[in-house]
Amino acid sequence: MGLLLFVSCGEQSQNSGDGYVIETTVNGIPDGVRAFLKVPNDKGAPQPKDTAIVQNGKFIFTGKVEYPQLGFIYVNGTQSNINVILENAPILIDAHKDSLSAAKISGGKHNEEYLNFIEASKELSKRVQEVRAEYQKAMIAKDTAAVAIAKKKVSAIDKEALQYQEDYVLEHPTSYISVMLVNRMLQNKLTTPKNAKQFFDGLPDDMKKTRIGQELFIKTTELLRTAVGSVATNFTAPNPDGEMISLNDIKGKVTVIDFWAAWCGPCRKENPNLVKIYNKYHEDGLEIIGVSLDGRPNQNNPKEAWINAIKTDGLPWHQVSNLDGGRDAIARTYNVRTIPATFILNEKGEIVAKNLRGDVLEAKIKELLGK
Repeated sequence: MGLLLFVSCGEQSQNSGDGYVIETTVNGIPDGVRAFLKVPNDKGAPQPKDTAIVQNGKFIFTGKVEYPQLGFIYVNGTQSNINVILENAPILIDAHKDSLSAAKISGGKHNEEYLNFIEASKELSKRVQEVRAEYQKAMIAKDTAAVAIAKKKVSAIDKEALQYQEDYVLEHPTSYISVMLVNRMLQNKLTTPKNAKQFFDGLPDDMKKTRIGQELFIKTTELLRTAVGSVATNFTAPNPDGEMISLNDIKGKVTVIDFWAAWCGPCRKENPNLVKIYNKYHEDGLEIIGVSLDGRPNQNNPKEAWINAIKTDGLPWHQVSNLDGGRDAIARTYNVRTIPATFILNEKGEIVAKNLRGDVLEAKIKELLGK
């Protein structure tokens, strides 16, 4: 549900200054306890940015940010944390040690937008939680009739929540909250890379340069690079004999890029079907290039395993590999996270389909060859 379940905020913003001053009051915390302000690192995990010591139930963080950024406040001895948007403004936070996530926050334009979004979505968030709880209860009871009814309710409330978020983005096209929402929707495949790119292009420069804005840019760039309709990116890698082979050198009327590995059971299971299709349509213009992701750290003699798998499965098409496992540069270029993964290209080198197997793959190849 994205931001609908993030945090509950409150009250109004104050005048901004040259930097941020976050004055926090947490009831029920003894003096001397340490508090931490954290921000996401390159992998999205919270990392310490500042620390403070609780005195009389209060502590303060000060600093300056070039662009708004989501931050997290943790207090030793508590079970949750406070989400706050770091921005150059005085920010007041009031919380209780047993419910940090329900902290009341005031101060700053972006935190005020955050507050307004959460407040406006409270009723919807409550209904989302109720419907999901109903579904879980039915699942635990193994009541198939109740599960079916609850599943329909979950689907309906999810659509309503998504529509709420989409409407918010349309009404607030330059908001930091909207950037967070679009990022989350893209991550959960609730919007298309094309739509996300159009949204990003319309952002003001200060929002584009935020950390989350840059994350959105990187994600959309990666996804659009391998989206249906995009021209496949060329690559070059060594074959088993060490000869460098490039995609552009071997493309045919139809080209299949097949990401696989000797250790991948589903890949090996699909290989006989690929062999059948290749033998049937190669003379008509079908080409296949296999990109092996052998070479993961725990694999013994990956090159030998790769070559043996090619021979055992009788793969007659071009094969290349950097023997670099999941870190392979070609796999990163094509945004491949799991294998098997296939990309089907037309005569122009455009990606026309992805991850087709079996009869569906053969039908698509026949269509592209005009058979």
